[in-house]
Amino acid sequence: MILRAKYLLPNSLQVIENGALVIRGSQIAEVGTYEAVKRGNDSEVRDLGEVVIMPGLVNAHTHLELTHHQDLIQRTSRFTDWLSQLIRNHKSDSEWVDSAVKDGIEMSVAGGATSVGDIHGFGMSAHTHKNSPVRTVVFFETTGFSPERTHIGVKRIDDYLASSPQKDALFQPAVSPHALYSTSATLYRYCLRLAQSRGLPLCTHLSETKDEIEFLASGTGAFADLLKAFGISMKEWTPSGCSPIQHLKDIGILEYRPLLAHCNYLTEADIKILAASNATVAFCPRAHHYFHHDSHPICRLIKAGVNVAIGTDSLASNWSLSMLDELKYLANTQDGLPPHTIFDLVTINGARGLSLERVGKLEKGWYADVIGVAIPDDGQSVIQQILDESARIILAIVAGQVCFDHGAQRDN
Repeated sequence: MILRAKYLLPNSLQVIENGALVIRGSQIAEVGTYEAVKRGNDSEVRDLGEVVIMPGLVNAHTHLELTHHQDLIQRTSRFTDWLSQLIRNHKSDSEWVDSAVKDGIEMSVAGGATSVGDIHGFGMSAHTHKNSPVRTVVFFETTGFSPERTHIGVKRIDDYLASSPQKDALFQPAVSPHALYSTSATLYRYCLRLAQSRGLPLCTHLSETKDEIEFLASGTGAFADLLKAFGISMKEWTPSGCSPIQHLKDIGILEYRPLLAHCNYLTEADIKILAASNATVAFCPRAHHYFHHDSHPICRLIKAGVNVAIGTDSLASNWSLSMLDELKYLANTQDGLPPHTIFDLVTINGARGLSLERVGKLEKGWYADVIGVAIPDDGQSVIQQILDESARIILAIVAGQVCFDHGAQRDN
């Protein structure tokens, strides 16, 4: 198939007018102007018209199991109150969780995501991802703060991986020790050894709130109160006395190119540590706004050379799962980021953070993960038109297969 449109963006720095690409099987066979691509090629042409063809967006951090929690959680600026609601309202029914994941996948693709880094706290819907059209890294999540619960957490992650579908071109199992306020250093190290021995990606939530920083430093505050409320003992735990970033480094996690969700509160010393590691930070702009956090250090991270990607988090802390919506919000709230940098955040940076190869650009031999974005065609730069409020996703292709189709102009 030849896919044609007014513009084609193979990457953040190149615009091809009257562009086209050839898709053969799961890969891109050719990229260029329509005239050059069509010459000597009699494949079916799909002309999208006033559209930008670009790499599919990468949602580096989301919780699709929480898709149906949008109306179950009352908005609050206090993270521990939100987390307490989430724990008390969690649904472990397999049909409920499976339905939430299926709906979340559908919403994600309609919003332009062709690759997703999804946190699974229940482990029962991995097969739903395996059978979906999306390229997915499924991070099996485990917790265990006290020694007794750490033992349970070890068994939990072992059981998840034992029952997980095998890796293939579109599905990658992974591990996720939840967070430093819920997971012991012992369990973190166990997950690290699993990831190292099996070559699995690893993700954790880190430095998400000021309360987390206080808890790690002194063992006091809202997280101490939350653990007490749920009957979790702290008697064998000693505060690290340092920042979450430093603590994670001390555990050894930063040596293993982890994906770090949020990182909302960082000192300059933290950023230097991250810059010296192979870690990726997954910033979730609208979830950040949802909790009324202070300004995110994204510009300082990028300037320091840290790989930064973008995620939606969940519908328990966001208004949609659309990565295009996330992209527009980011552009409207981060004046210090040029358009080409924003483009990279949601494409190649996200692919790098999820350890996905040949994803995030439109190049010969790379996977045909492609979206079509209808634009206003109003004279702005092409990337600015993608960021326009009227821009919308009309087509999504993953590994050469159409998985969302909402109005191509015509077929030739």
